[in-house]
Amino acid sequence: MKSSSYILFAFTLIASILLVSCDKESDSSDENNTCTECSDNSAQVRLAIQNDGYTEIEVNPIQKEECYFEEWDKSLMTPVYGLFEYYNADGMWVASIDYGDGSCDNQATKSWDTSVFPDNPEGSLEFSIFE
Repeated sequence: MKSSSYILFAFTLIASILLVSCDKESDSSDENNTCTECSDNSAQVRLAIQNDGYTEIEVNPIQKEECYFEEWDKSLMTPVYGLFEYYNADGMWVASIDYGDGSCDNQATKSWDTSVFPDNPEGSLEFSIFE
């Protein structure tokens, strides 16, 4: 039972990471290059994590900047700073999502407790927030 809840949490965490940012092509018609669907989807996924018994703590709120990406020849509102941590029912840290130091890039880092998620022994993964 514990194993399936860990797998569900890992899936929900990955989904929240993907949904909290805008798809690089989904906002091309928006004149301000913002994504309104992302915040709605992110809120639903984060609520699902909480319903699974995990608590989300917003350590540093997400800050977005308009960033130009040469590979797409496009400027997008991009999360450049922010930190969310996730805790189990015992108050123990299990994972976090770090959106960076304020640099205009499309990378974020997810980290997790390898004793909670032993199937993923690397403990951390840098990923593109637009993929």
